Amino acid sequence: MLDVLTLRSPVIAAPLCGISDYPYRQLNRELGIGLTYSEMISSVGISRGNLKSLSFTFVRGEHPVVVQLFGNDPAQMAYAAQVFENEGADAIDINLGCSVKKVIKQGAGSALQRNLPQTKAVILAIRKAIKIPLFIKCRLGWSRQEENYLELASMAQDEGVNALCLHPRYATQLFSGEANWDHFHALRKKYSFPLIGSGDIKTSQDITQALRQYPINAVMLGRGLVGNPWLLSDFLDSTRPTAIEILRHHADLLLQYYPEHKACSLLRKYVAKYTKGFPNALALRLFGNTLSRAGDIAVLLEMMHV
Repeated sequence: MLDVLTLRSPVIAAPLCGISDYPYRQLNRELGIGLTYSEMISSVGISRGNLKSLSFTFVRGEHPVVVQLFGNDPAQMAYAAQVFENEGADAIDINLGCSVKKVIKQGAGSALQRNLPQTKAVILAIRKAIKIPLFIKCRLGWSRQEENYLELASMAQDEGVNALCLHPRYATQLFSGEANWDHFHALRKKYSFPLIGSGDIKTSQDITQALRQYPINAVMLGRGLVGNPWLLSDFLDSTRPTAIEILRHHADLLLQYYPEHKACSLLRKYVAKYTKGFPNALALRLFGNTLSRAGDIAVLLEMMHV
């Protein structure tokens, strides 16, 4: 799968802001995900001693996990990478694909990919600072007119990047249109490091087809995995947990990690997905939107038995 890391399956959970916290990562690991990513973490925050970025995005001892960093200052990125290496991260990933305005304004994410000399400086600084594997996650380029993923891959391989994840859309597309996976053939013809494919993977059939049809080592699941852990069960042909079992366990993980009110607030975003298809789905969703204490979760679970 990935030469630099031994994974139990070729399926990776993408870094998603507001989603990829420790409970979400742990749930997915237990269900068969081969590798999890932290939420995108600001190197500026870490370099300024923002302990919240550290304590609420990464848990010492969880494996395997990749910490994804964003920023454009080589020294700050290298320092942040060292911090997480010392905390036990299995790999560091440089975000070159985020197109959110507040990230772009900082010259990070897709804006950093647009500036290959600066990207190279960041890669070199991190590579010199850490011993663990270094990944990059990128897009095809800023736009069709500024397509540079092959140039980026060439530079990345030369400078010691251990794996590349490509979301085959342009930054200007955001998530519109279809991801063009044919670009992986061009990558594999020229470069030997492990490739991870990302974009538009929504079913277990999509996972299987991507791994068979394209020269990739692993598939990364993003939005398609949120609230749909059965995607993994179907792909791995493993025991399919019930929606009640999933919701209960996810709630337990959240309550173990966060204060009660926060845990309930975070669980709300999953209720509609976990209860889809239930005869009383509307009532479950409406009640789920009001969760504020552990007792409410118990009531919700009872309602799901009706």
